Amino acid sequence: MRAAIFYFSQTGNTRRVAEAMQEVLAVRAGSCALYRLEQADPAEILRYDLVGLGCPAFYFREPMNVKQFIQGLPVLSRQKQPAVFIFATHGGTPGAVLFRLKHLCLSKNLRTIGAFQCLGVDTFPPFADRRPQIAAGHPDDNDLARARQFAMDMLTAANDRGGQGQRDDIAVPLPARILSRLFSDRGLRRLARVGLLPRKIIIAQRCNRCGLCVQACPQGIIALRDLPVISELGCIYCYHCHRTCPREAMACNWRLFRIISGHYLRKYLANIFRRKNEKRS
Repeated sequence: MRAAIFYFSQTGNTRRVAEAMQEVLAVRAGSCALYRLEQADPAEILRYDLVGLGCPAFYFREPMNVKQFIQGLPVLSRQKQPAVFIFATHGGTPGAVLFRLKHLCLSKNLRTIGAFQCLGVDTFPPFADRRPQIAAGHPDDNDLARARQFAMDMLTAANDRGGQGQRDDIAVPLPARILSRLFSDRGLRRLARVGLLPRKIIIAQRCNRCGLCVQACPQGIIALRDLPVISELGCIYCYHCHRTCPREAMACNWRLFRIISGHYLRKYLANIFRRKNEKRS
């Protein structure tokens, strides 16, 4: 059976899960190709009998570039359908990411046979300093062991009547679906326009023009001139450029985002409970 996994990963969480799954499928299926989604052609999916699609949860849903990748597929006939499984990593709540991935696949007549999710340490800039972090240390050995078992189960399901013997059952609460819609492509751009998602400002005195932000951008929308120039058209608001700059030469003001998201309220309440516990002890 020809198998392949397509994944999008920035900090390595989803990549580690994809590699654990590939490790199993390469042995059990005979081979398994591994594609970074940014470098893959959607049409490559048609070459395989079993396909995995994986990504992190961004804003309670799939990243914009993952959506664009799936939308780049042709609508498939039943005769050409590979068996597809989906997987995601998330720093806290997965939101509706698996639900949305499933329905994006259905829009192309791709029927998913299974879904997997696990925690992955959150590196989103406004929340990366949260303590304690829900997903600290993840994906861990147990997560990767579950991913390997899941891959074996997907191979069995794909071999069972051509993948028709198993279907995923993704139950997502309605509030999570509504929340994910608020962060649609258009919604994220609207939040950026009003300043809730901060502008990326280059600090000339700190920038040494190393080009790491250009390499880090999954959309290829940063050009290195006298200073890095970012085209907001095509931005998926991952802030990976901001996160990876070794000289902190990209400034982003997260204050408004943290206020609206309850970050400061959470810290305030945590301090109150901590002081109460200290008095009791």
